[in-house]
Amino acid sequence: MFISTEINSLAALGDNKKVLKILKEAGFTAYDYSMFYDSHAEKEVLDADDYIERAKAFRAYADGLGLPCNQAHAPFPSATSDAFPRFGMTTEEYNAFAHKKIERAIEVAGVLGAKVIVVHPWNYYTPEENAALLLSFEATAKKAGVKIGVENMWNWNAGEPTACAAACSHHDDFKKHMDLLPEDTFVACLDIGHAEMAGLNTSAVQMIETLGDRLQSLHIHDNDQLRDQHVLPYLGKIDFSAMLAALKKIGYQGDITMEADRFLPKFPVGLLGEATRFLASVANYLKCELEK
Repeated sequence: MFISTEINSLAALGDNKKVLKILKEAGFTAYDYSMFYDSHAEKEVLDADDYIERAKAFRAYADGLGLPCNQAHAPFPSATSDAFPRFGMTTEEYNAFAHKKIERAIEVAGVLGAKVIVVHPWNYYTPEENAALLLSFEATAKKAGVKIGVENMWNWNAGEPTACAAACSHHDDFKKHMDLLPEDTFVACLDIGHAEMAGLNTSAVQMIETLGDRLQSLHIHDNDQLRDQHVLPYLGKIDFSAMLAALKKIGYQGDITMEADRFLPKFPVGLLGEATRFLASVANYLKCELEK
């Protein structure tokens, strides 16, 4: 079982080769290659004409450090609707643009050796609409040798202090999404923080127990059970003991992947090494507790 973390929260260090070096020195045993819009990964690899060759070179560097890529994350949103314009594009233009980006991201993830690449469902689609969207990436994922991780979303309840329903935000809806997708290519990626936001009528434990062996990937972080804060575990209100017990109950076989991406950016560059070591210590603690 690897311990890994997303790489975007160390963007202040500069290029992603520096980030990998810090992660290795901190004690992480793998990394999550996050290809978000305007990220180093997008600029350095994803948007380049020679993106496959660049991905191969990055893989060679990571292999030289002894730090594998266990997980990746595609750009998002994966689609949009007329009420949510993006980048000044029409819905049709953005959806075609995003589809091409995600297909490239899946290819890159395969070159890097990732087991799973997380692809968001579109918040406002039905399970059937999201199945059609996600299945459009199936052939690319199979060719790349990587599984697609479907993540639980959330929407904000305007004028209220709580979240409200979105694709996969409730354990029953998440299971319905997964039941429409073939098991050989699609797995569930549970975002622990999203599952614990008030208003969604679920919990991380309910999600884990409902998803069972379809759950093969995690995004681990903490919050106040109201907002999507992405802070370090044990700084919020989530019950990680209950989460770990539920993971043991289903025989979870995935990795411990942190997404506490609002923790590291709070520190000046001179403290990022120490802060990353502590993040790795927390990840390793969770791993050891899970393996007891």
